[in-house]
Amino acid sequence: MKTRLLAALFTVCALLGTSQGADRDKLTDINAGLAQAKTENKLLFVQYGREACGNCQALKGYIKDRSLRLSESKYVYVDANCDDSSTSQAFRSKFKVEGKTLPFVVVAAPDGTQLAARTGYGSVKEYEDLLKEAQKASKSASSSASKP
Repeated sequence: MKTRLLAALFTVCALLGTSQGADRDKLTDINAGLAQAKTENKLLFVQYGREACGNCQALKGYIKDRSLRLSESKYVYVDANCDDSSTSQAFRSKFKVEGKTLPFVVVAAPDGTQLAARTGYGSVKEYEDLLKEAQKASKSASSSASKP
């Protein structure tokens, strides 16, 4: 009995440690995300929403269960809280999103240039299409910049 109890306790502690580690590494600051994207030459994926938003939680679920694959080699993910005034100011000063329904999602180039955006609930397919749109815009911008 003691062995089972200790095994269960160990499992719970291990799971708690894992989830806390993942939360600790989560980026919530838009400016820090922009700096990291620029340094690592990656696209920036910003989810601007709130904890009490069902649509926002659905998107977080897609990312967490890997239905929506935001490759760490291609993207810096920022989970920005729209209820924080400094976060809200940073988001609105850098990005333009049409619509009123959370989450607001922006994909930006490493230099912070907005490539694609959407608002509201979306399916995995719709978010994949957004990523493709951003990648296409990024390639187009890169080829335009390299032409004399």
